[in-house]
Amino acid sequence: MGITNITPSIKSHFLNLYNLALSDNTIDASELELLYKIGLEKGIDKEEINEIVLSPGTTIIIPNNIEEKISNLYDLARLAWADEEIKVEEIELIKKFCSKYGFLDENVSDIAKYLLEKAKENTPPEEILIQIRKFI
Repeated sequence: MGITNITPSIKSHFLNLYNLALSDNTIDASELELLYKIGLEKGIDKEEINEIVLSPGTTIIIPNNIEEKISNLYDLARLAWADEEIKVEEIELIKKFCSKYGFLDENVSDIAKYLLEKAKENTPPEEILIQIRKFI
C-alpha cells in the first residue's frame, strides 16, 4: 500500500487519534498498540499510520454522517482508555471533537461520558453503532 491510498478523512482521523495520545505529553505503548489496531480495523497498516503521523500536513475533516462521527469519537474514547487511565486533557479533547463534529453544547459532556464508559467496558465498536442507530 502507500499513503496515497488513504483518504483525507482517514488521515485526519488518525491525526486526531495521535493528538489524543499526545494530549498528556507522553505516548504509552498501549496507546500506540491500539492506534495500530484501529488502523487494521480500517484497513490501514502500521507503516501507513507511521507515515501519517510523521508527515501530517492536513486539517481536521468533519465526518459527513452521524455514524462516522460516533465511530471516530468512539475510537478517541478507546484510545483514551488504552493506558487504563483517563486524563483530564483526554476528556477535554474528546469534548472538543464532539463540538467540532456539530453536537449541541448541552449534549457534549453526556456524549463524551457515554463513549468513555463504553470504551472502558471494551464494548465492540459495532455494538456502539447498533445502539446509536436506534436513536437516528
